[in-house]
Amino acid sequence: MIKTDSECLGGYPSSRPMEVNMTTKHFMATIAFGLAMAASSYAAFAQGADQALLRAIGDAKVTLAQGIAQVAKGNEVPTEAKYEMEDGKLHLSVYTSAKGFDTAAEDNSFNEYGGEATAATWSREKEVFADLKHIARSAQYHTLLSMTKMTIPAIVQKASTQGTVFSVKEKIRNGKPVFEVMTAQGNAAKTTYYDLMTGDPVSG
Repeated sequence: MIKTDSECLGGYPSSRPMEVNMTTKHFMATIAFGLAMAASSYAAFAQGADQALLRAIGDAKVTLAQGIAQVAKGNEVPTEAKYEMEDGKLHLSVYTSAKGFDTAAEDNSFNEYGGEATAATWSREKEVFADLKHIARSAQYHTLLSMTKMTIPAIVQKASTQGTVFSVKEKIRNGKPVFEVMTAQGNAAKTTYYDLMTGDPVSG
């Protein structure tokens, strides 16, 4: 008599496919759980960092507008400005196009001025970007701002009615160029978008 495969394996159908399937499901579930925990931890860390920044802004001795005015002289124009935490201290960083918007991005150079914002004097250090990542991002900001008569100082002034402006930059949102402005009111932050061409607030 010819024995079936199951009889050759001891008279019972093989359970290996089911075992492999269950093991794979368990493995995938473990990965999903790990990713969820990592995302949750990152979100908590980011929220904590944001709260530290918001608390520190009240101690700033120099505003974004003042910092911009100190570095934007001659042909040099601002493309981004923000407060950020570095080594537990509040810093102000202002980014510029050195030769202005009449000079194309590929013929320009891009700078960052940064320094502690809570000191009596904003003693800033200058960095001329040489790495591709910073140059590419700065060139994008430069190109967007070269399309409009609106300026970062004007947007900062307009947004200051919403609270303390702590970040301003340009971006493409829903296919349209905008200023992204973040303001602080106490321990709460708000993001508002302004049309790049008109400076009017953008809803949605």
